[in-house]
Amino acid sequence: MQSISKPSSSHQIHFGTDGWRALIAKEFTYDNLELVTKAISAYILKNFKDERPVFIGYDARFLADQFAKFSADIFNSFGIDVKFIAEPIATPVIAFAAQAEPSYGALMFTASHNPPEYMGIKFIPEYGGPASVEITNAILEEIENFVSDEAYAEKIMAKAHKAIGLNSAFDAKKPYVTYIKTIIDFDFLRKVNSAKKVKVVYDSLHGVGKNFVNLLLEDAGFEVIALHNTVDPTFGGSLPDPTVKRLVELKETVIKSSANLGAANDGDADRFAFIDDKGEFYPANKVLPIVAKFLYEEKGFRGSIARTLATTHLFDELAKKFGIECIETPVGFKWLCDLMRKQDMLIVAEESGGMSIHGHIPEKDGILAILLTAEILARTNKTLSQLWQEVQDFVGKQYFYDRLDLHIDGVQKDSFIALFKNPSFTEIADFKVVNVDLKEGVKVYLDNGSWFLARPSGTEAMCRVYFEGNDKAALDKLVKAVEALV
Repeated sequence: MQSISKPSSSHQIHFGTDGWRALIAKEFTYDNLELVTKAISAYILKNFKDERPVFIGYDARFLADQFAKFSADIFNSFGIDVKFIAEPIATPVIAFAAQAEPSYGALMFTASHNPPEYMGIKFIPEYGGPASVEITNAILEEIENFVSDEAYAEKIMAKAHKAIGLNSAFDAKKPYVTYIKTIIDFDFLRKVNSAKKVKVVYDSLHGVGKNFVNLLLEDAGFEVIALHNTVDPTFGGSLPDPTVKRLVELKETVIKSSANLGAANDGDADRFAFIDDKGEFYPANKVLPIVAKFLYEEKGFRGSIARTLATTHLFDELAKKFGIECIETPVGFKWLCDLMRKQDMLIVAEESGGMSIHGHIPEKDGILAILLTAEILARTNKTLSQLWQEVQDFVGKQYFYDRLDLHIDGVQKDSFIALFKNPSFTEIADFKVVNVDLKEGVKVYLDNGSWFLARPSGTEAMCRVYFEGNDKAALDKLVKAVEALV
């Protein structure tokens, strides 16, 4: 199954698992942005007959607002109205706006968790989730049309709507917050927190969550300490990625302030991670099974579970306990989005910090993930470690994870992946190979119940290897054996 779009042969533009990202002034230029915006305009005019607006938003990155205004003018030139969000906004917030009222979708200027020198575009169609491969390939075909045919713009303009194309300001936060309060019972949480306040340390990593997620938590009665709650396009000289290495200050603050929970979002607030009261890092693989159990047992949500290829198999065991289906998809939230559009899902989850739930938009929402986790702690009066142990006890197994980010170039990447595809690869770290899945990268299942997935990055000189097992010592041994193969 194809997980990324075919590349544009002319301008090195391609859509990965979630949009187009590139280095500012290298590939992400005004010329390339003009091509992409014209191509999206052409896609819209060919596929929609009625008149609707496009939402445009941007994150806190360098030049993001200027790129957004530039695209708005191009849409207007094709007779397409724009609803412009004139402040940095979270991806799930603008995605909600795109599907909450008639629109052609949204253009979100963000490079998500990438370093500050990157910029990107997420085209979010009218259904409020990642663009499918079919849509991104259609957009890339339009790019080639504009490049190869000087008169193509005039041909597209002939299809333009009678509208002259206007820009108008739009407050996307209000409808999002109104909807979130139908999922999270703020009144109840205020009562619970009035008796015994749950203290949360929130780290926006200088992203769009600042002065938004912390204020939502305060509105629900939580005591909140906010970190990096200022505008900084350099993200403090790092990258806005809530990994264990980036959350040292969050960990220290949680311990120093005796907080119940530490929470963080990435740059556009579609991803998340947590720190528990003891300073332990809790990624999606450990938190989302807790959320799934809470949604099923306490909120009465129903539907199937879906997880990506790299995400914990604990979801499979939970699904068995609940008597529901668990579906595995390729890596990338667009596949989870596709499922949400077709059937009822209890929860959809990806290892990298993406989730959505029953009745919500088919897009990653790191804001909702934080509010739900804080709600669980307030309602249960338990710690994350206690809740994590309860989930493992419920399914009758312990779960341990690891991940390697191997910085290797194209030739090495190919050679490394080929190792596991070779028929002679039958054993590693004294564990026998029982199955090899080649749907995406190589997923190797071993006789002790553990597995690992090796995946080459489509955009970086890197291979990522994901591991899971039920015995920590055995998993550590496996990780060392795989790393030694590089």
